[in-house]
Amino acid sequence: LVKRLVPQARMAVGHGQMNEKEMERVMLDFIDYKYDVLVATTIIENGIDIPRANTIIINRADNYGLSQLYQLRGRVGRSNRRAYAYLLIPTEQELSPIARRRLAAIREFSDLGAGFRIAALDLELRGAGNLLGGQQSGHMDALGFDLYTQMLERTVA
Repeated sequence: LVKRLVPQARMAVGHGQMNEKEMERVMLDFIDYKYDVLVATTIIENGIDIPRANTIIINRADNYGLSQLYQLRGRVGRSNRRAYAYLLIPTEQELSPIARRRLAAIREFSDLGAGFRIAALDLELRGAGNLLGGQQSGHMDALGFDLYTQMLERTVA
């Protein structure tokens, strides 16, 4: 699709099935301006800082969680250049109520420091989960809830 829309664009592809060296080479080449467009999976969600990247297109944004959408959107706009995030979705009638809330939140929370509000809404939408239950790894149950919350407060402060 990209080649059809912009035939002159130099395009690279990155995904989680690539070996580490190959993925690293693609990313470094993109950073070094050897490519104009990077088509990638959500592997770019964390830890990649490419200041010149100013546009992201997220296909089927309704299938992603709120935190994931926030992280993906955060891959662009990391410099003084205006950035754009296009979230592609099926028709509005096909969206679940939860997907509507996630997409509305991404639209609304775009200011600096919005991450906390996004995290709070994500917690509300998904629930806290089984924090101290047997399905968790580690020894959280040995700590007890009070000690756990104290440790959490110290870590967050």
